Amino acid sequence: MLTDDKHGTWGFYLSAGVDPKTGRRLQIRQAGFSTRREAQTERNKQAIKVDSGAYVKPTRQSYADYLDVWFKRRTTTVDVLKDTTAGNYARYIRNDIQPSTLGRMKLTDIRRHHVNAFVDELTESGRGATTVRRIAAVVQGSLKAADHDDLIDHNPSLGIHIPDVEKKEVGVWEPAQVGHFLDVAVGHRLGALFEVVMFTGLRRGEAIGLRWADVDMTRRVINVRNNRTQADRHIAEGSPKSSSGRRVLDFDDHVAGVLIAWKFTQQQEAASWGEAWADTGYVFTYESGQPLKPQYATRLFDKIRTKAELPKLTFHGQRHENASLMIAEGVDIAVVSKRLGHSSIGITSDIYGHLIGSASRDAAEKASQSVPRQTVDAHTVHTQGR
Repeated sequence: MLTDDKHGTWGFYLSAGVDPKTGRRLQIRQAGFSTRREAQTERNKQAIKVDSGAYVKPTRQSYADYLDVWFKRRTTTVDVLKDTTAGNYARYIRNDIQPSTLGRMKLTDIRRHHVNAFVDELTESGRGATTVRRIAAVVQGSLKAADHDDLIDHNPSLGIHIPDVEKKEVGVWEPAQVGHFLDVAVGHRLGALFEVVMFTGLRRGEAIGLRWADVDMTRRVINVRNNRTQADRHIAEGSPKSSSGRRVLDFDDHVAGVLIAWKFTQQQEAASWGEAWADTGYVFTYESGQPLKPQYATRLFDKIRTKAELPKLTFHGQRHENASLMIAEGVDIAVVSKRLGHSSIGITSDIYGHLIGSASRDAAEKASQSVPRQTVDAHTVHTQGR
C-alpha cells in the first residue's frame, strides 16, 4: 500500500505478470483513495482479475476511436454487414454514439451505468423506441467484440435497459379497396408491378430486383434471390435479407397473365428506343430499360393511392394485403409464413395474429357444415332452429 502524505490519499500497486507483446513486467497502479480500506478493496478486486487471467491493461483509446476500427472490420473482413445495414450503422455511429459522452470515454472505463445513461438520453431527446433499440444494438455489438478481443475485462452492455416497442396491429384495406387500387393502377405503365406485389407478397427490394431469369413461366414460379435496396445515397444489390427470404414462390394464372402482358409492353419499349434501350434483364424497369430506384417505386405507389382516394398505406403495406387475403381464405399460417419468407411462423403470427381469428372461425364453421346430420339436438337448437 502507498500513501500520499501531501494530499492525504491512499493508493496501491500490484504486479500483474508480463506483457506478452513487449516482455515487460506489468504493474497496476492506482491512487486517490480517501481511506486505506477503499484502496485495499480495489487492490483485492484487481488481484482477483490478475489471478483469474481477466485483467486487462487500461488503454487511452476512446470508445469513439474503437468504433471506427470495429466498423471497418464489420464491413471488410468479419461477418460482413449488408450495405443497407452498414449504412444505418455508420449513421448511428457518426451522428449519435461518437459525439456523445459515452463515445468520448476511454474504452476500458465504460461501465453498465454509462451505457444505460446513454440509452436514457436518446429516449429523453425524443428518439423513437425502435431507433433507440437499433442504436443500442450497435453499442452492444461493438462492446461484445471488444470483450471478445480482450480489450476490456467484461461487456458493460449486458443487461442494459432498452425501451419496449409498442406493437401496433397491421392495418389493411378491404378486398374491394384493393381491387379499386389495382383498377386505378392499370392506367400507369407500371401497373403490373403492383399487381405482382399485391398477389405474391414480394418485398419492395425483391420486386424491383427481380430479373426475368428468375421467373419460370412454365412452372409458374419466381426464384427470389436478388434484393435491390437504398443504402444511404446509392443503390445496393444483394441477396434477400435472410436465408428464408431466398425462396421459390408460386404464382397463379392471373399473375402469369400480368407478367406476359408486361413482357410484351417492355419489348415494345425496347423496339421504340432502339440501340439506346438498356437490356439489363430486370423485370420492372423505366422506359429506357434501366432498373427502378426503390424510392421511385414508393412515390409511384403513393401517387396512385392518392389518386384512388384510398386510406394511407405504405408500399410495404401491399405485402400485408397479400398476407391478409391468404389468411381470410383460410390458408395455413405455415404456408403464409413460407411464402412471405419469414424466418419463423412465430414472426408471422405476431404480425398477423389479429387477422387469424375470423379465418379460424370460418374454418370451424366450414368443418361443421361439411358433416351431414339427420337430427338436431338441444345443444344446437338456438342456432339452427327447431
